[in-house]
Amino acid sequence: MIERDVETKTAVVSRSIALEHRACEDVDVNASATQAVVAYEDVGREVRRSRGVCVISGRLGGGGGDDGEEETLGARSVIELRAERGDDEREFETVKCARFNASGETVMTVDEFNARAWRQREDGGFASSSKTSTRSDASRSDIIGGMNTRQDGASNGTWDPHERESFACGVDADVVVFDARSARRAQIVERAHARQTRDVRYNPNKPHEMMTCGDDGLLKFWDARAHERALKVIAGHEHWIWSCAYNPVYDALALTASSDGTVRVWCDDDALPSDATASSTSARDRGVSSVRLIDRRTCKNFVSARACAWSASDPWAHAAASADGTVLLGEVPREEKYRILL
Repeated sequence: MIERDVETKTAVVSRSIALEHRACEDVDVNASATQAVVAYEDVGREVRRSRGVCVISGRLGGGGGDDGEEETLGARSVIELRAERGDDEREFETVKCARFNASGETVMTVDEFNARAWRQREDGGFASSSKTSTRSDASRSDIIGGMNTRQDGASNGTWDPHERESFACGVDADVVVFDARSARRAQIVERAHARQTRDVRYNPNKPHEMMTCGDDGLLKFWDARAHERALKVIAGHEHWIWSCAYNPVYDALALTASSDGTVRVWCDDDALPSDATASSTSARDRGVSSVRLIDRRTCKNFVSARACAWSASDPWAHAAASADGTVLLGEVPREEKYRILL
């Protein structure tokens, strides 16, 4: 757990949790910061890889107990993605994504073969409540499962904050929206990106709007109601974009992290107040994109930036993690703050 010192604007490790699992694919924390869900893989086994989801319970933030001693966190419940009765054994079943919904009572997991919703029981554990195939074409799943592919299959996803039972995720080159209640694929944006769609995010302040990124180095904005064509396409990076994020307060701001070793902040002038966008009207009339690059940070030795996020308490602050274990902190440039606020 890494905390940002507001005065010094530096990052400090406030807590470490030792996991039994060798590799973590994904981590998410619920709204009350009392549980973390970790998609893991126990690597190094030649015959069968053990993969699944672990839910860790305890106080995750705030530095420690009231007496000053650090609180011990333990795994209260573990969700193992094993073949169910009647299913074929899948030796390479992978979990790429695990996310809490807004209430923290439901976890959605997506792997190469199935998307599952898990509901929290009264005893604190989780039970599978629905399951649907990740893809409509089973033969593609077999190819992905045998590792005979250049794609990673399932990737990062997110719950729709405006439709509490909808979850969107990258599947191969597509974006697939799953309905957690009916266990079905409710919507598919075909070929959203060339090769792999790496991340999908909903605009928290505007229904039906989503943002995606992928192996083509493009950042795309979509209207989920009419997704035959992206609203905007930004040639954002020189290599894969692993992660993207909407600002939780200001619709105009977006964040991306890429294999080109950079973390970039973007501003969409169309989402700014009318006075602020007046100067960019002529540019839009000339066909120039309204999305501008306003900040760029480079990882040490141009190591791949793998994840990024905005602060939940300070909308101007953001963080990113690189493949070498470094965390980068940044802020929106002052002149852009004034442009948005004034």
